[in-house]
Amino acid sequence: MSAHLTAKQNAFALGIVDGVPASDAYRQAYDADGMKPESVWVESCRLATNPKVALRVSELRAEQEEERRMLRLSHAEAVLERLEHEALEAKTDSTRVRALELIGRHLGMFTDKVEITTQERSVEMIEQEIRDRLVRFGFLPVSLESDQ
Repeated sequence: MSAHLTAKQNAFALGIVDGVPASDAYRQAYDADGMKPESVWVESCRLATNPKVALRVSELRAEQEEERRMLRLSHAEAVLERLEHEALEAKTDSTRVRALELIGRHLGMFTDKVEITTQERSVEMIEQEIRDRLVRFGFLPVSLESDQ
């Protein structure tokens, strides 16, 4: 915890990061019994914009994202290990080939090529196309279209 927060401020920040609405996080961290809902809302907004609390929320979110990233990496490693096992030990050729294919895709060995062709069009061609569509959908009378 880089910012020096009180235990209640830290509890509020933890609630925010856990997705608890600010007013509810305030009620969980502080003694809000007897406070009007409007007062709780004002205090929770004030606390959420406190620089130290906002910094702590940012730190906690960064930690949370790093944990998610590490979990994804761990899962990816487990999947790759299983695919390697299948590639070496599977009973059928098709299973071994499929496992090798998936490993190869993960490693970027196979890329799908997509060809994109573009047609050069002049401004006049584009304008005419727009006019044609406007006429077709009834936004321009046919006579205006033919004048062009």
